[in-house]
Amino acid sequence: MQTKPLFNKVLTGSAAIAIALTLAGCGHHETTTTAASSSSVRSAKTTSSSKQGDAYRSANKLIQKEDYQGAYDRLNSANNRSTQEDYLATDLQNYMSARNAYRSGNYATAAATLKEQKSASPEMRKANNKLQKQINKAQNSSSSSSSVADSKTSTSQSSTDQTNDDVVVAFANKMGFSGDKGYQIVQTGKSGNTYKFEVRRSNSDNTVANLVGIYQYNNETGAVTKLS
Repeated sequence: MQTKPLFNKVLTGSAAIAIALTLAGCGHHETTTTAASSSSVRSAKTTSSSKQGDAYRSANKLIQKEDYQGAYDRLNSANNRSTQEDYLATDLQNYMSARNAYRSGNYATAAATLKEQKSASPEMRKANNKLQKQINKAQNSSSSSSSVADSKTSTSQSSTDQTNDDVVVAFANKMGFSGDKGYQIVQTGKSGNTYKFEVRRSNSDNTVANLVGIYQYNNETGAVTKLS
């Protein structure tokens, strides 16, 4: 009569041990799965961050080469842009608008358009500072009609970049390529007094710059030839 209850107790104890081992195994599996999942999320975030950093670094390299449109396009092509990339794209848009206004002789508009920098890009800061100095110089030169002759003499003795900018302004004024209308003028060549310009015009939201044409301009005679 005592054997049967004892046998039942042994069975019950064995079942309890089996259940405990099964639960322990499940817990270990869930822990391993959770750790793997967390590792995958961290890896995905790292990859995304790396891609965002690549767009920012690439844009800064293009700014250093004065390819501002290329830098802007590079940032626009990036997916899930970071805050700094958004800020840099805004800075580039403001810079190009201000530069176009300056080259068209609209110095007041250029000064108002060149807004305070939002990004932390040192290359963008250099470009903004250079353009701001050019705008200030142009505004000071045009503030008094009695100083026009001195202004022209000073311009002729300035750096090559400044001289080329003055030629761009003269060409833009002659052709009516105002920066306020979205025109962008890039010098692509020079031979003596003859300059070659590529003219583009931005769409309404300033995201695409379509080619208007390639022109040859003689700064001495004022002659313009459209090459394409």
